[in-house]
Amino acid sequence: MHLTAKRIFLRPLDVTDAHVLFEQTQDETLRYLTDTTVTFSLEQIERHILSIQADPTRFDFAICLNSGEIIGECSILDIDAELKQAGFRISMRALPWTGQGYGTEAIACIIRFCFEELRLHQLELEVFSHNERAIAAYKKVGFDIVETIPDAVSYEGRSFDEIIMRKCSPLYA
Repeated sequence: MHLTAKRIFLRPLDVTDAHVLFEQTQDETLRYLTDTTVTFSLEQIERHILSIQADPTRFDFAICLNSGEIIGECSILDIDAELKQAGFRISMRALPWTGQGYGTEAIACIIRFCFEELRLHQLELEVFSHNERAIAAYKKVGFDIVETIPDAVSYEGRSFDEIIMRKCSPLYA
């Protein structure tokens, strides 16, 4: 299964992609933006990919340029078929891939898949207030802020809010 956009496509994440995810987890700026404090080994990431492939409550995708190069990854997770809702997360591989609209294209693919294929009613995500580019990308594709949790994370003595955002299917908004 591939989800396609103009400059990118999303394909299921595979254990052979573990080295890319490992590389992502080493980038200090990405760790800061996502409040990632745990370090992971390549083997832990490989085991994680194998375990999520068997999880019926999620879909995990590699974000690829049309050339096939992986530039990020994203997940639809905690899918609740009864309530018709799910969580969402996205991470680009490195900062040079941000600010060019690739993430926005990937999010638009995910929204179409969730609302048209999975028939979900809403998609929800968490983002930290210091990740302004991500907040702008989410707003651009129609996510709304539904809650702000003050001082949810701390980094080098500074506190940041956690922002909960939600996108509802136009059919059920």
